Amino acid sequence: MELDEVKGFLKVDFDDDDNYISLLIDAAREYVVDALGKCDENIARVKLLMMVIITELYENRSFTVDTANQKAQYTIRSIINQLQNGDDDDS
Repeated sequence: MELDEVKGFLKVDFDDDDNYISLLIDAAREYVVDALGKCDENIARVKLLMMVIITELYENRSFTVDTANQKAQYTIRSIINQLQNGDDDDS
């Protein structure tokens, strides 16, 4: 996953957070590997999962839990469950 692609998804048009966003990309990749044992970014749901994780970490830099955070966590868990249990041939 490329920095420019993620910045476009986040609607970030400045360079101040590039190092932080790059760190988030790496963290999301590691998260997916830990959850699934691999990270094939050619699979649409894996890419979406990474984007959701990155967005959650970028937009919510605090340790509070609110309704929006709970929805993001549900989305992350749901996609991981699908990828763990389903066919990963949707590239």
